[in-house]
Amino acid sequence: MNLQITPLLKKNLKDALKIYNYYIDNSFSNFEEKKISLKDFTNNYRNITKKKLPYLAAIIDKNLVGIAYLNKFRDKSGYRFAFENTIYVHSNYLKKGIGYRLLKELISSSKKNREIKKIVAVIGSIDSVGSIKVHKKLGFKNCGKLKKIGFKKGKWIDSIIMQKDL
Repeated sequence: MNLQITPLLKKNLKDALKIYNYYIDNSFSNFEEKKISLKDFTNNYRNITKKKLPYLAAIIDKNLVGIAYLNKFRDKSGYRFAFENTIYVHSNYLKKGIGYRLLKELISSSKKNREIKKIVAVIGSIDSVGSIKVHKKLGFKNCGKLKKIGFKKGKWIDSIIMQKDL
């Protein structure tokens, strides 16, 4: 498996959106309930890259198989050094170390930006074992749980909060 981690390019946005929307439809890891449009997804991409935040792609044989990015944790100014990570791997490529490689490179890229001091992972509690394991392996500490904070597909979902200081 020849995996490359590179900045996400505009030409890959449609494929990135397919991966993102898959998790909206088929999981409890994304608390959105309706698929995102290409226009909204592109605007989000532009906002993230305009702020010089990392937005990464995992590529195997010219195919996009995963994405990872940072975005502001909260809008309030006191949170200006805290950023939330997002990682999604194509469902056909799970359990192959791609999420680990994406997160590792996301951390490495983040260290080059002086504004990024803290990375926060907000992980949906259903089917989250792999995500928690990857974050722990890369130095994230479990900070707590927000009980029944999300509601999707008729289920209340906890959010597990993990954090890494850079």
